[in-house]
Amino acid sequence: MISDLISELGPWAWLALGLLLLVAEVLAPGIYLLFFGLAAMVVGIISVFAGDSVPWWTWHGQMILFGVLSAAFVIYGHRWVKSRDQTSDQPHLNDRQGAMVGRTATLADPIENGVGKIKLGDTVWRVTGPDLAAGKKVVVEANENGVLRVAST
Repeated sequence: MISDLISELGPWAWLALGLLLLVAEVLAPGIYLLFFGLAAMVVGIISVFAGDSVPWWTWHGQMILFGVLSAAFVIYGHRWVKSRDQTSDQPHLNDRQGAMVGRTATLADPIENGVGKIKLGDTVWRVTGPDLAAGKKVVVEANENGVLRVAST
């Protein structure tokens, strides 16, 4: 049944497969279906234009070209994705606690027995550090599991 449909569609089967793979790429995570979909589309376009005029353009040749193009697109695409610069000018954009490192604040509560509180912005943060009186200026040195480590300025 499926083979009958593929033979009836002829070269359009490759375009349908390519379109199906591209739609699946949109619905599924990752990017590898994109490369297989593009390879199927290229084979489909060549099949539509070449048709029966090229004697060696049988399903065997089409499958070989699809395999070669798929491998080439996957290798090239993988290298392209790895080569893209993934650094940001705001590395702590979604790391609120990491963004606190280096900031200066005033102690809201004294640091007693190594534990106290500071207020940064509209949030009160637990801090650890040397014992200091309330109102002292401190600088945030690190974030340790949600607790900020501070030192006197």
